[in-house]
Amino acid sequence: MRVAMVCAGLCPREKNVTEFQDIRITELASGQAESGPLMNMVLNLSADAPVDCPDAFREAWNQPAPAMRRQAVVEGSRLTSTCMAYELRGQIDQLNEVISATNDACRLGTEQAELRQDGELRDLKASLRYD
Repeated sequence: MRVAMVCAGLCPREKNVTEFQDIRITELASGQAESGPLMNMVLNLSADAPVDCPDAFREAWNQPAPAMRRQAVVEGSRLTSTCMAYELRGQIDQLNEVISATNDACRLGTEQAELRQDGELRDLKASLRYD
């Protein structure tokens, strides 16, 4: 099962500077029994999610939605959705939408961090006095 899904990732561009990289689901890794008919459906991601991504994903996933959402969490390079096996088909579209929004939020956070770092370095450079 191949699904285009993205999350926020970081990769080095230059020393002390980061560039935002999208992460996607590469495959359904496994389905492990949770309780009753629910299973932990583990989806592999193409890379580890950055530190803030799981929290941003959880916040977005827990927002009110037109359809019921089961629990889903991002940890490292895996996304786990706790649902009945057949429900994953319907949840994939919702997961894609939430991860896309998470990408946007993480991309903005990365850009703001770069601007902040640039400003701090510029201020530091202006305040240093050399003999």
